Amino acid sequence: MRIEHYQSDTGRVPFDEWFNSLDGRDHRAIERRVAAVEDHDHFGDCSSLRGGLFEMRLLGPGLRIYFAYVDQAVILLLGGSDKGTQKRAIKTARDRLKDFKARTK
Repeated sequence: MRIEHYQSDTGRVPFDEWFNSLDGRDHRAIERRVAAVEDHDHFGDCSSLRGGLFEMRLLGPGLRIYFAYVDQAVILLLGGSDKGTQKRAIKTARDRLKDFKARTK
């Protein structure tokens, strides 16, 4: 599975911004999870949030990674959050997915 990062029309990469704001322990947990998806198609604890948006849960640190399938071989990382900011982050991820679809028609 190939991993891509959503980029806004202004060049921002929100997943990277969120990832870079985290500490080393959380970095390693996210890197392991993304590598498992990329190398082995193993998503771990994952669920659909409807409308083509999905969430991977990292239960130890309580982090969430929001993503969508672009096609059968590409995953688009839209952003992330912790449990406390989850509702707002889901809305933002939906907006990013809508923007991505509009710009890639």
